Amino acid sequence: GILAGQFHELSTPAFIVCFAFLQFFFNFGANTCCYPAEVFPTKFRASAHGMSAACGKAGAILSALAFNSLSKQIGTPAVLWIFFGCCIAGAGFTLLLPEVRGRDPDVVYEEELRERRALRHD
Repeated sequence: GILAGQFHELSTPAFIVCFAFLQFFFNFGANTCCYPAEVFPTKFRASAHGMSAACGKAGAILSALAFNSLSKQIGTPAVLWIFFGCCIAGAGFTLLLPEVRGRDPDVVYEEELRERRALRHD
């Protein structure tokens, strides 16, 4: 947000620091904050990890291909605001994931299945 909002006003050292933080947090991502091995039940773990990785790679390819043309059309700060919005949306979706720390994801999955069955029978 700082880099997008202050893009033209930042000094070179401040820009480099902000850009370094931007890259750090872009790469921090899903493998660090919510590693799929801890989130997904065993039954879905390999597929979900593969889909998660594929979505991350697809997003990286899409943003790399679109960045230059979007920067020319709407300006670099606007593109950085789009990235900022995607980061905030990602953080929001991450908060929607059930917390499984200290719990077996398979047990959490079974609990969810039981709750769905109980709702269907009511």
